[in-house]
Amino acid sequence: MSKTTILGLLAMFAVLVSCQVNVPMNAEYLNKPSKVGIFVNVNDPKKHREGSQGLLDLAVTSGDKYQPLLDLAKEKIVFKNDLTAIYSEALKAKGKEVIIIDEIFDPKTATKFKGDKAEGKKYAYYDLRNLKEKYGVDDVIFVNVNWGVMISYYSMIETGRGGYIYLDNNVLNTADNTLYFAQNNVKMEIIKGKWNTPPNYDNAIGKITEAVNKALDAEKNIFK
Repeated sequence: MSKTTILGLLAMFAVLVSCQVNVPMNAEYLNKPSKVGIFVNVNDPKKHREGSQGLLDLAVTSGDKYQPLLDLAKEKIVFKNDLTAIYSEALKAKGKEVIIIDEIFDPKTATKFKGDKAEGKKYAYYDLRNLKEKYGVDDVIFVNVNWGVMISYYSMIETGRGGYIYLDNNVLNTADNTLYFAQNNVKMEIIKGKWNTPPNYDNAIGKITEAVNKALDAEKNIFK
């Protein structure tokens, strides 16, 4: 894999990192008692594609050759419960009461927040105020996870690939959808050498796993 290829993937990585609004952890929030809902949504692994493709290029390169790898990743790399446990243990250590919210969440159809916004405050993108009455929670840690394979292109040519994970982490007040904390956590491991090695796809699965594990390690530090 050439230096140019690696730089292309890193550029894509930088774009992901810069997409999310960041709100530093509210120290007062950490020190006050509250009932917290933990809502972790892990989407199915997908192919994230970037490059200089036009419409013709997209038509030519939109095949599903990565789908067997992604299907195997979904089967082999299971981490939702691990994430939930990380947040649960950390919040309980802060004296907070924890409620696990296990609901189906679809980012495409989820309600976006359109309520009144006070000056100087930041608000969660999705409107999760309904969870206050539904679960009796004061606040919610909502984590939306995208992961899978990141591929860079130049015209119709794949120039590189990596295993990636992108966690969009928000802690919000269910009374008004304001944010106590917001941070993205993006990890990528470049896949060097062959990726298309069925049935086990050891190289590619290994790099996706590395990215996921590094992201989980980083999440352990949020509430310290």
